[in-house]
Amino acid sequence: MHKINENKQHTAVRSTFIQGEVDSITYQNTENGWGVIRLREDQNASLLTVTGHFPNLTAGEYLRIEGYWSQHKSFGMQFKSERSQFIRPESKSAILRYLSSGMIKGIGEKTAAKIVNHLGSRTFAILDHTPEKLVEVPGIGEKKAQTIIEAWQKNQAFRDIEVQLTQAGLSPRMIHRIIRVYGQSTLEVLETNPYRLIADVAGIGFLTADKLALNCGIEPDSELRIEAALVYAMQQSEDQGHCFLFDGQLESRIKSLLGLQVTDMQKLLAKLTYRLNEKSVLISEQTSDQQLIHFQSGLRIAEENLANNIKKLLANPLQVDSQRVDNWITRYCQKASIPLSNDQLNAVKMAATNRVFILTGGPGVGKTTTANAIIRLFKAMEKTVALCAPTGRAAQRLTEISGIEAKTVHRLLEWAPQNNGFAKDELNPLTSDVIILDEASMLDIRIADALVCAITAQSQLILIGDTDQLPSVGPGNILHDLIHSEIVPSLELSEIFRQASQSDIVRIAHTINQGQIPEFNDEPQCDCRFLDIQNVGSITKAIKDLTADILPNKSGYNPISDIQILTPMNRGDLGTKQLNFELQKLLNPGSDLTLSDEKAELSLRQGDKVIQNSNNYDLNVFNGDIGIVQHSGVDGGKTCVAFGQRLVYFDKEDTYDLRLAYAITIHKSQGSEFPVVIIPLHAQHFMMLERNLIYTALTRARKLAIFVGDKKALTKAIQNQTSKTRQTKLLERLRGIQ
Repeated sequence: MHKINENKQHTAVRSTFIQGEVDSITYQNTENGWGVIRLREDQNASLLTVTGHFPNLTAGEYLRIEGYWSQHKSFGMQFKSERSQFIRPESKSAILRYLSSGMIKGIGEKTAAKIVNHLGSRTFAILDHTPEKLVEVPGIGEKKAQTIIEAWQKNQAFRDIEVQLTQAGLSPRMIHRIIRVYGQSTLEVLETNPYRLIADVAGIGFLTADKLALNCGIEPDSELRIEAALVYAMQQSEDQGHCFLFDGQLESRIKSLLGLQVTDMQKLLAKLTYRLNEKSVLISEQTSDQQLIHFQSGLRIAEENLANNIKKLLANPLQVDSQRVDNWITRYCQKASIPLSNDQLNAVKMAATNRVFILTGGPGVGKTTTANAIIRLFKAMEKTVALCAPTGRAAQRLTEISGIEAKTVHRLLEWAPQNNGFAKDELNPLTSDVIILDEASMLDIRIADALVCAITAQSQLILIGDTDQLPSVGPGNILHDLIHSEIVPSLELSEIFRQASQSDIVRIAHTINQGQIPEFNDEPQCDCRFLDIQNVGSITKAIKDLTADILPNKSGYNPISDIQILTPMNRGDLGTKQLNFELQKLLNPGSDLTLSDEKAELSLRQGDKVIQNSNNYDLNVFNGDIGIVQHSGVDGGKTCVAFGQRLVYFDKEDTYDLRLAYAITIHKSQGSEFPVVIIPLHAQHFMMLERNLIYTALTRARKLAIFVGDKKALTKAIQNQTSKTRQTKLLERLRGIQ
């Protein structure tokens, strides 16, 4: 294998070597491998502080480290590691400490002493070449010897791999995942095709694999690299909400990604896209105006299936006694003392008489009242009703307002991790007569396809949502395309009801949605306020004061369960990472902080509010689910998190997908409501400031919304409605345009 290369930095500083025993690991960042260790060059020497990127280390191991000395202004003289390798100690006392460290399964302090006393300085040579001699050590039988031999051989094989991968910039967590997948074949995989890691190892993307590939000797203009970049460009487009790319867009993205000027790039891309079509990775086709476009095959199939199944449902009209429906609505309104507007009445009738119906509208227009009337009507018609929503919090909210259990779409369709698919499909469809889905703006093309695929031609589908909120995180623009196809019956509620019109949240949300700059009322009883603060530090302080002091003490809000900070971004002083760092210190302080070379890293503590950052089908926990840490370090080191009434136990690997959730992004809040939301706004968010983002954040508030920041940033957001159009062909497929 090509030796992994690293470009030396600090070329003005002279490199030197040190070596010795790892006395202790002061700190190691699991995200990037950066750490601080204490090293002893010999038994009588004082401890040295060494910083740099290291593989997972255990006290007692020996390292040879190349680097340079540096004077830290706070911590004094440190040795900066540029690369390191494991070495073996030579003296009996050092060998004893090494084996006593616990890194080799089956060898504790007593067993280590027996081995070293018997084998002496030949210990390592015997373990390497004639390990069967272990049975000669008093107290070690054949079974224990076999356990030690297997652990020793595994440890030695993987330590070299860990060093190589660490020096390529991979974190200990990623290294562990790679070795778990490939085992002793890891180096062979890296030599032949490092891009395999993208598909095989969770958390490895193109950029990481590409860095590793170049370090392993893959040529910058190799077809292997360009093909991997092509697939990555398609995946990037999906992350941006697109279902396809035009041929020219794909070429431009690859050139930008790789920084290459390849002769005959168009010809090479034609060859590669043809190859990927043959492998069913891509599906390429001509548009009606003869433009070449490329889909990831799963997205293309999902689009066509969804369009065809929607049209099949619509082609099977319902037979409904309209007069009986009218009579029931009259009785319902009288009994419930709830007058329905003309639009609401029409919505209930349309839901009852169409196979597919879409109900939309903003806050305060009576969607919830109308949805409840629709549910009660179906029950009166003796139809079985299944309620669902894209996220757990949205499903929980739907349960609360309807009084009927609602499920996530994944639970409704019965996700089967062992098959990487849903148990409910066209061959095993849902048995309910009516499926009602709330927060339909969050549906992406894959989930929408799976849901509609599992609905029989005799069932009904009711979609409820707000088209002015942020679109789905996943690809597609489902709700928009279904409505604008004009083949699916839909109705938008627009009348703001009297009680709702008294809410400043509702008034300001509609003002923002119309592209107008709202006026904020400073009265204490107002439920939507703006604290105009320009300085970032002052904004942070105001958020902390509101969360920990003012709102809990003056209004009785619980700072963890009632108050949610919604911010446009993850990064920056007003991003989720820094705000969560500040708020955890304030709301849930502890002594388990450890310091990295940049910022403090936070451990999860009992009582922390956390959010799941990706779908975990094995644990039945999904992206955006919010819970509270109950305790950690139980049952072999697992972390217990309560998601509502359900306890979920995360092992160490799974906890990497948890994040603190005192502050979350606005995108993550989709489908949720909170008693109080605090929304920081500042010019540093300029890349994210758009009207539908602010509208979505504001409409997450149930009782109180507080903007904290610069009103100029709010104005910029309201005036910006330039979200890039999502590239899909669902609209044309629904209309029958090929």
